[in-house]
Amino acid sequence: MARHSRKAEAAQKVVVEQVEEITLDKMKVQVRGQDIPLDDVLLDPTNPRVANTIAAGHHGDGEAMQAALRDILWSDSDVHDLYRSVHSNRGLIERIIVRSNLVVAEGNCRTVVYRKLRENFPDDPTWRTIPARVLPEDISDRQVAILLGELHVGGKNKWSAFEKAGHIHQLYMQFGMVQEEIAKLLKTSKTSVNHNVRAFEAMKNKYLVAFPGPGAVRKFSYFLELFNKPELRDWITRSPESLDDFVQWVGTEKISQGQHVRELKDIVSNPRALAAFGRQGREAALKILKQDRPELTSPLFKMMLDMTQALEDARLDDIQRVRKDDNESARTIVRGLSEALERFVDLCGI
Repeated sequence: MARHSRKAEAAQKVVVEQVEEITLDKMKVQVRGQDIPLDDVLLDPTNPRVANTIAAGHHGDGEAMQAALRDILWSDSDVHDLYRSVHSNRGLIERIIVRSNLVVAEGNCRTVVYRKLRENFPDDPTWRTIPARVLPEDISDRQVAILLGELHVGGKNKWSAFEKAGHIHQLYMQFGMVQEEIAKLLKTSKTSVNHNVRAFEAMKNKYLVAFPGPGAVRKFSYFLELFNKPELRDWITRSPESLDDFVQWVGTEKISQGQHVRELKDIVSNPRALAAFGRQGREAALKILKQDRPELTSPLFKMMLDMTQALEDARLDDIQRVRKDDNESARTIVRGLSEALERFVDLCGI
């Protein structure tokens, strides 16, 4: 209670630097720019970077929770990179955003960085307050979500892929926005919105449960690739347990690069290769693919497949052009292809 009173008093003492009026969800909202005492800012445990790790542990409430959030965020190497950038710059490029109760709406990592800088440079007044934009008390959670979306699309502080997906998921699931609304807000496509929602759910409900920790979110691109590829979407739709397999493969480094996810679309279409991948890993699966699908490793066989398909789909006007070719140019091309193919077949002993 005493801490809350001190925090409220400190908030009252903060000098207002700037007031700006913005339109959110067709309503005018005033946002105040302030430098807030660092101790009065509270980290947000619902942030996508840490929510699963916090939910999986027993961290208590109040200061114990804040300490746990600080330690979890600081354990991420990305936050260490941010520390060096902020230290070199002597401040933030973009203010954090806090609600009226001084809980961070956006900027948990920057807040942790400021606290580390104050710890390391206690005599430097630069790190005693943090530049913030304070939202009004009557702003709704939906308006906050819309504001964050607009800032991260057009602002200097871009989202990571995982944070963007988490925001899309919140807009869709919590605030009931349809895909078209979200796509317009974030300047993306409805297809991208759908894939991000599905990838975030898989990451949150499957991967982060099995392999928790702030660094785990870097694997999100693998899950987004999973849902971006039609062959892989069909694979996990046909066989729901396949998603559990994918989670384990990513978590145990059997899939350790984005390229490996792209290769998986060919592997899952070949039962022998898929079985080999599950038992022995990528190299065993690729060995089978090279045997069963030569077009994957040979440009010549790939062109032959493409040409076969093109000939099967040949239009009538192309066929008529060969039939009625007076100067023999089209016929010469067809004849040359036929003779080259005949020689190749003969050389192959077919």
